[in-house]
Amino acid sequence: MRKTEIRREYPDIPLVGVGGVIIKDEKILLTKRKREPGKGQWSIPGGLVEPGETLVEAVTREIKEETNLEVEALKPIYTDEVVVRDEEGRIRYHYVLIDYLCRLKGGSLRPGDDAKEVRWIKLSEAKKLNLTRSTYRLIDRLTEGFFLVVRNRDVKRVLIGTPRGHKHHRVIFELTDGSIIVFHEATMENLARAMVELEMHPYRKAICLVGRELDNRKEGYDKYQLIEEDIPEDEVIGMITKLLGMERANES
Repeated sequence: MRKTEIRREYPDIPLVGVGGVIIKDEKILLTKRKREPGKGQWSIPGGLVEPGETLVEAVTREIKEETNLEVEALKPIYTDEVVVRDEEGRIRYHYVLIDYLCRLKGGSLRPGDDAKEVRWIKLSEAKKLNLTRSTYRLIDRLTEGFFLVVRNRDVKRVLIGTPRGHKHHRVIFELTDGSIIVFHEATMENLARAMVELEMHPYRKAICLVGRELDNRKEGYDKYQLIEEDIPEDEVIGMITKLLGMERANES
């Protein structure tokens, strides 16, 4: 597609931008910007939508140009806006941003013309960088708590196995809405033991597991484990009922 000249500074109308959220091994792909706005800051890869492009076409093109990676744009997951005024109060930049969750398909990572540097950053450490405001808000949203109920009808498929180059299994839930949930082997083992305990023990009604950091773990084993906490079973049942909002409703 031929590039169209778009007046980015002092635009007559807001400009539409897209960004790609690419996560791999608990890391997010970020680029260090070469140009304003946000020159020298880190952001997710992206850019402006060209006339005639769909949003999906724009985000896949921009990621290819900035990182040399090929992706599949799955779905929009975040929207934001950037309005920057000059010293006289005039609007210098005005962008409406739509960020897509993307699945990595291939390519060799290297910075393009608009990126000074590209790097995989641990999602838990990304906010320590000098981020653009919109990327900071995005990562804040990605790392905040959420509530999710998964039933059989919500699941497209479940994949269980060991990724290439790794030692431990992963359990991957692909949901019908395109969401992906990944459980590590140790987590599923802890959950499986608890479920078996509930099913097999004639008197047990509920179990509470809490995350604990253990000392003296064998090499290659996660030091964080889910350990049963000594809480009365009726209290655990009350916690479950309250979290699910079922105080006045019958469980379906």
